[in-house]
Amino acid sequence: MRLFVALEIVSPLREAIAALRGSLPDIRWADPETYHLTLRFIGEVPSRPAQEDIHHALSAIHARPCPLIPEPPGLFEQNGGQGMLWVGIARTDPLLHLQKKIDTALRRSAGVPVERRRFLPHVTIGAGPRLPDGTMSAWLAHYARTPLPTMQATRFTLFQSLRGAGRPVYEAMAEYPFAS
Repeated sequence: MRLFVALEIVSPLREAIAALRGSLPDIRWADPETYHLTLRFIGEVPSRPAQEDIHHALSAIHARPCPLIPEPPGLFEQNGGQGMLWVGIARTDPLLHLQKKIDTALRRSAGVPVERRRFLPHVTIGAGPRLPDGTMSAWLAHYARTPLPTMQATRFTLFQSLRGAGRPVYEAMAEYPFAS
């Protein structure tokens, strides 16, 4: 079972991000229903006891609602000429604090290894091949000026990632509401 912890992106931010889709050729756009901000990728967790340890670690976290402040879209270039489009989310103190709490709880209580990569909050919106010179930079520049609404996260979710017909499918395993 492949697991990760994330904040689900909901309306009206979901619709605003979805409105960015469709204006680039050859991009595989993510389904807006799957938009999320990954707080911690856990990976393969084959045993039921390990899955329960993760659930118990996450259940013990107490956090307050967290504002998600969108930033301009960007591109992660990958090997083989592929790229991943994303919308940035500001590295606010509440978001960084939440991510650190989750990371620490998973490491201490569930034995999940330390994450070596720097936390870069973003929402993946699409992926595809390298586009002709200027096409991507023009798209990024255009949408950098597009205002997106702030969202108040009220819970985080443990997801299972399943392989569907060419696209990943994310199934919520458990939700952890924030204190009000």
